[in-house]
Amino acid sequence: MRALITGSNRGIGLEMVTHLARRGDIVFAGCRHPESESAADLHALAKQYAGQVHVITLDVADPHSIAASVEQVRAHTDALDLLVNNAGIVDRSESLDTLTYESLIEIFSSNTFGAVLMFKHYLDMLKRGKRPVAVSISSEYGSLSDKRDGDLYGYCASKAALNMFTRTFAFDVARDGIIAFIIDPGWVRTRLSSPEATLSTDESVTGMLKIIDRATPADRGKYYRWNGSQMPW
Repeated sequence: MRALITGSNRGIGLEMVTHLARRGDIVFAGCRHPESESAADLHALAKQYAGQVHVITLDVADPHSIAASVEQVRAHTDALDLLVNNAGIVDRSESLDTLTYESLIEIFSSNTFGAVLMFKHYLDMLKRGKRPVAVSISSEYGSLSDKRDGDLYGYCASKAALNMFTRTFAFDVARDGIIAFIIDPGWVRTRLSSPEATLSTDESVTGMLKIIDRATPADRGKYYRWNGSQMPW
């Protein structure tokens, strides 16, 4: 499998790169600042799996970076079998009092707009893939029916919008044989989450890869939890 994972330098993204590399897949690991200290673990992984893991410069909040990343991937392959839109940000202190137009644009750029542009720029490579799958890593916070509190305005809205963009993309490219859907990774212990989170990155990624590996056309546009059950919209 030839896979591209965004936000690969830590947390869920790094864990997914690790799992895919261990089983012999070719992985393009997108990272906003590959030269920074935060990418040290990713570079160690690329060294361990030389020829399999390729670190690419990719800032999903920057349209020019997304476009430029395509050529980095094309230097190695002309096709992708898996695209995972994983990169995202959250401001847990956000409230109605603190949010601004600029803060909303920032979170939507990373969590939503970037994913749509990834679909657009990598569509041709996905079309050439073998049983191509495109996945957006969303959140339970993107569920309208599950929303029961009054916080995280931008994060929740950005994930709900990501869900709609992904579902629309799924039906738009069905004729091309691409299977696109959404996964909530669960409450995972990462830099973005609370210390009380119940899942390890290994548990979450293991579950998500089971969904990805068994994906069929019937999964198009679906919204899953990491364990395979369906999320309410």
